[in-house]
Amino acid sequence: MQTDSRWQMRIENSCLFLDDIRQKRVILQHNARSSLRPYIHPLRTIEDTVCLTEDSPGHHPWQHGVQTGFHGVNGCDFWLDPGQNANVPIGSIEPISIGIIDRIHPSWTVEAIWRNNEGRSLLLEQQNWSLGLDSTHMLLDLIWKLQAISDVRIEQYSYGGLFVRMPFRQYYGASVFNSAGQQGDETEQQPARWVSLHMPIEGSSKGGGTAILDHPANPDHPVKWRVDGQRGINPSPCIKREMNLKTGEVITYRYRLILQTNPLTFDQLTILWEKYSQV
Repeated sequence: MQTDSRWQMRIENSCLFLDDIRQKRVILQHNARSSLRPYIHPLRTIEDTVCLTEDSPGHHPWQHGVQTGFHGVNGCDFWLDPGQNANVPIGSIEPISIGIIDRIHPSWTVEAIWRNNEGRSLLLEQQNWSLGLDSTHMLLDLIWKLQAISDVRIEQYSYGGLFVRMPFRQYYGASVFNSAGQQGDETEQQPARWVSLHMPIEGSSKGGGTAILDHPANPDHPVKWRVDGQRGINPSPCIKREMNLKTGEVITYRYRLILQTNPLTFDQLTILWEKYSQV
């Protein structure tokens, strides 16, 4: 990945901001306020002012741009936000730190504690992010680690893990396809190396998109994917099986988000995944 001196990083009010100095605007905001799980919103490309993420849409108010979570962690839900469902015990994902790793080659880290509805700590989460440029594409890399504070069982479920919510509108539709050559609803619950999503976005003549690449070193690669009716995309490690972590055990996942203005082709994404697989 190539980077240059166009970036400025700053932390204000428990949020990290990545600014494009040339265009004098925020490219990315990583929220780590105490009241809600860490999440990225807004997220933009360098080519357009359009926002690629949506925060708390009416159809899924518990979803926040780019975020993480699971259902059924020791019987407690960490997908919904606290207070959103009285019928199930809902835990909280509480940010404890956010910090800059490298200002020249933008990278940062966020840590959070997952506590059940009784306040017991179950997981320590660490997200290490880095951003770079590859030709005209913005590449957003994540190394995601979960460490068990006590023995933890994550239930098998049809979705969970890293999730991306874009500003989908039913009347515009969206294009989604995967590395297996499947398109649209055919991609739901299917294994793939990557999934690419592109859609019209209000205020943009070109629209925008996000592709997520699943690294081959991840457990159970290629992962199965959640692709919901409003085109949220989620490489979900809990679709295939339940996950069990002993106290102190760490599980690690690596992903790359490719932020698009013009949609990428199947062949382009195949090349980009092959390049990422060697990292």
